[in-house]
Amino acid sequence: MEWSEMLPEILDLVAHKYVKFYEDYPSFAGVCKSWRLAAVRNARTCHNSNGPPSRFPCLMLSEKNDDKEFRELFLLSNKIIRKIHVPEVYGKLCMSSCGWLLTVGEDHASQLINPLSRETINLPKVNTFPEFSDTSEWDIGISKLLLLIPFNLVVVIWGRSRKLGFCHIGDYKWTDVAEGWSGQTYDITYYNGRVYSFDCKNYIRACDVDGEDPTIMVEVSRLPIDEVFGAYILGIDDGERKRLLVVIREGLLDDIGDESCVETYKTKSFQIFDYDLENGKWSKVKDLGMKTLFVGNSSSFWMEDTTGLIKSNCIYYTDDVLDLYGGSQNGGGRDMGIYHLSDNTIEPHFIGESRSLLTPPIWLQSM
Repeated sequence: MEWSEMLPEILDLVAHKYVKFYEDYPSFAGVCKSWRLAAVRNARTCHNSNGPPSRFPCLMLSEKNDDKEFRELFLLSNKIIRKIHVPEVYGKLCMSSCGWLLTVGEDHASQLINPLSRETINLPKVNTFPEFSDTSEWDIGISKLLLLIPFNLVVVIWGRSRKLGFCHIGDYKWTDVAEGWSGQTYDITYYNGRVYSFDCKNYIRACDVDGEDPTIMVEVSRLPIDEVFGAYILGIDDGERKRLLVVIREGLLDDIGDESCVETYKTKSFQIFDYDLENGKWSKVKDLGMKTLFVGNSSSFWMEDTTGLIKSNCIYYTDDVLDLYGGSQNGGGRDMGIYHLSDNTIEPHFIGESRSLLTPPIWLQSM
């Protein structure tokens, strides 16, 4: 029997079993017309409106002024562009966590949107944060997102002052985490049952947002280095050890010789510091082994890939320096790349231009 002569019912079973990720479709659909039709049927019945997830993280590119319906995803697995239909995000501030998007509109409305199924969950308006209207605008209403799906909980960094806040899905207003806050929060992560933050004074702080005292932050430790201008935090299990990684982004201001020229900022390097939650000691990390970190204007996360498609012992980063690109003509999206810890070199991950003042390119974690 020829491949093209297989019964549609059999082909549907084969497609359902073997086509799990978007990257699987080209090889399956390329066999012949009947296989291509089976792939299309599988996408419609077994997945959702925008098809199956990608196998690896992808880069959601900035919106295009002439396209209000679709958004482009740059796939790290095969370096191709995938288009998804998400008119719900056009003209809105976007950030991501766990494969979901959080959007904020000019009317202060915020939503969670699954970019594949297009499922939408309404969240409280950002101006329900205390004194929000006096200190912030909608387009900087939320700068970081942490989606805790098991708890129906959304944790964010909000406002110009970059405070911590949260809401449970179904709440009518956001809750401010005020006690223990002492300065701008750079990043947040959920690890070992707690939300951890890293701030502009080099402190790691913890908050039990699903516990008895959700509005209180407590000091955990201070990174003993000089002032930093950009940092990320994430938790990593290493056998029995529970540890937090603080990733410092360096060189953001190195190239600015003229205050009127804000287009010349550039990341030079990264430093990684390890904080052991068991013994309370700091150490410097020079090698991530098979791990890869993803940082930028979205939730920081890590992964291990044995296929070699994602470069190990590297940091994949996007442009998130709003204070600098906010004054430029084209916006953010220029300062992106892959930083190699092995030799301190940088290479691009996306070759092309994708710029925006509102939402530069952001990582979408594979679901």
